[in-house]
Amino acid sequence: MKPFLIVLCTMAWIETIVLVNHASAAQTAQQKQDAHKQQKEQERENQKKRFDAVQAVMKAKDKNHDGSLSLEEYIDGEADAAAAAKAFDKFNKNKDRFLSKAELAASLEQ
Repeated sequence: MKPFLIVLCTMAWIETIVLVNHASAAQTAQQKQDAHKQQKEQERENQKKRFDAVQAVMKAKDKNHDGSLSLEEYIDGEADAAAAAKAFDKFNKNKDRFLSKAELAASLEQ
């Protein structure tokens, strides 16, 4: 009878360990999924902030409403025109002498 009880207790103990490990793995998977979801939400929020910032700059500076900023539009109203012109050249990646919305958005990330 004693060996039977030992085996029965050992099996119950092993089953408990398996269940705890399974629950822990499920919890870890849920935590990873929640973290991924939160990261995606943060990325969407940041993207919306950049979009809103670009829209605000375009609304304030795009005087001819062509959807891009010329050097003159960009430096208009800036306290340091020389620094603004230098920044314009840095952000104007394709060197077409206009800042597109994409170039403005990229400039916000720097």
